[in-house]
Order: sequence, then C-alpha cells, then structure tokens
Amino acid sequence: MKRAIEEGFPIVEINRLAVPERNSFKPIYQMHKWFARRASCVFRAILLGCLKPAGTDIMAEFYKNHTNDPDTVGKVILDPFMGGGTTVVEALRLGCKVIGIDLNPVAWFIVKTEVEPVDLDALRAAFERLANRPVPWSGKSVRETLLDQYKTTCPCCGSSDADIIYTFWVKSAICTNAAPPCARKTLIPLFPDYVIAQKSPSIRYWRDARCPRCEKTFDWEVEPATLIAEPDLMVTSSTYSAGVGRTTVRWAYSSGKTVPCPWCREEVTPRPAKAKRERKKVPLSVLRCPFCEAGWLAQMIRFGVFRSGFSSGWNSRMGVNNPYTRIS
Repeated sequence: MKRAIEEGFPIVEINRLAVPERNSFKPIYQMHKWFARRASCVFRAILLGCLKPAGTDIMAEFYKNHTNDPDTVGKVILDPFMGGGTTVVEALRLGCKVIGIDLNPVAWFIVKTEVEPVDLDALRAAFERLANRPVPWSGKSVRETLLDQYKTTCPCCGSSDADIIYTFWVKSAICTNAAPPCARKTLIPLFPDYVIAQKSPSIRYWRDARCPRCEKTFDWEVEPATLIAEPDLMVTSSTYSAGVGRTTVRWAYSSGKTVPCPWCREEVTPRPAKAKRERKKVPLSVLRCPFCEAGWLAQMIRFGVFRSGFSSGWNSRMGVNNPYTRIS
C-alpha cells in the first residue's frame, strides 16, 4: 500500500513547529542531556506519514488523538540507533509497539527512564527523603546545604541572604607587572567588554502623546523596557533612547492613567495622537560595573551619549556603540 509520505511531506508547516521547539524541548526530553536531540514534531510527522495511507493530510492528523487509530495502534516501529529516544517516545504516543536499540548504555538508560511507568507519590517521597538527608560536613540537610551554595550579598540592600539567579563565569589572570600598583597581585578580568546581555524587547506605547500643560509631544510607554527589576541600577538618557525608529523623541513610562511629562515634569494625562497603541523595539544591554567589582552589577542605560558624569571613554570600554541602545 502506498503511504502518505511517498506523496509529500508538510515541510513548511513542520518547520514552523520545529523552530520554537528547538528552543524549549518538551519536559520528557529534558530528563537528561542528549547531544543530538531531534525535534519531536518532525518525528511525529514522519511516523504519521509512514503509517497513514496515501491521500492523508498529515497536518490534519497531527493533533488528533490516535489511541484507537487502526493505522497506528499495535504497529511495530524499530529504531536500531535510538539515541535520545525521540522516535521511541513519539511512536508510543501514537499507540505503536516500539523496539529501540543502542550500543551506548547512557542512551539505553535515558530512553528507559523516559518511557517507563512512574509512581508519582513514590517519586515525590524519594525526593523528600533525599532533601532531608543530613550532610555530615555541613551539619544541615541536603536541601539546606545546596541552597547555601546559591546565596550571595545583594549589591543594593547589602543582605547576605540574597538568592543567586544567574552566575557568570569570567576568566581572569594575575598581572605580571612586578612594579606597584599591580605588584603581581592585581586580578585582571579576561573579557573583551562589559556587556553581559543584549535584547530588544517589544513594548506598547502611545505615539506622539500631547501634554495638556506644555502642549509638547512624547512617547507614552505603557509597558516597561527593562531587563532588571531594581530601579536604583537603571541609568537613562533623554536622547536617542526612545527605541528603534524613534530617534530623538522624548519618552516617559507609566502603566496608569497619568504620566510625568518629560518636558515640563508635570504629572498629566496626555492626549494620544492615535486611538490605538503601537509597538516598538527598545535595544537594552546589561553591563558589569568595572569599578566597584561587587559581582555582576546590572545597569539599565537608555542612551545616545552618556550623561551624569559618564565619559565617552566609558562608552567605548563598555563595548556599546549603538546610539539607540538602552542598557539594563
């Protein structure tokens, strides 16, 4: 019998599903790292194309429940090089019987763990026993001992009980200059610039909102453009920071009914030029402060030219030369 895959394959439609999946695999495939992990949507489509007769719309079958499908239930699928088990898992989801083979014992263990039945209550109880197991050298439980390894001193409030969200590993070296002030003691970070991360989030705003007091216009942003949550670590500029395509337009942020006018500084309810809000992208960067050295200090700077005492030399050292960038 001729099969659907012999007539065609929905490459464009499956590609639209595969792109986002590659950035975030389904939980079952995150059970353990596998170095050649494939997108499950591709294998589901291939299996359906091989099992369904010619003339079948594969995408129409893609989201259906195949529990009682005679074309898939009970069919035997052999994968002699199963690797991380994508074929095995997707075939089981279609109701097939599966034979998976691999010489690598790690691959065998990963796939076995992915598909074998699990008693969730017993699993939770096992995790709890492990978390409460005492650690001799710390005098605490495994849970408390591990959590203590992810604490740091907050650069804002000074608390030594702050939870670490991200850790950045930076190579460094001791300066070889024997003369002061280094004297072979100064630790030199080995990285090309101070940029930790860069993103351009899309935010909603009112274009050319007019202030009722001074009659001047500005962008009224109703969504925050930031990569961090601490206002004290945000530095902004009033020029070249309104986002892509907005050049020197002034801006102000408020999610409420009023906003401080960037011209007259009065709290006002502006009159939007259009009845519908628009979207714009705002380039942001997270930087490390090279002076205080108190860990990775995030700053948000929406700038064209640095102000408030920052020099152009600082700008070049930061490695950020885009005049339309906010740094967060």
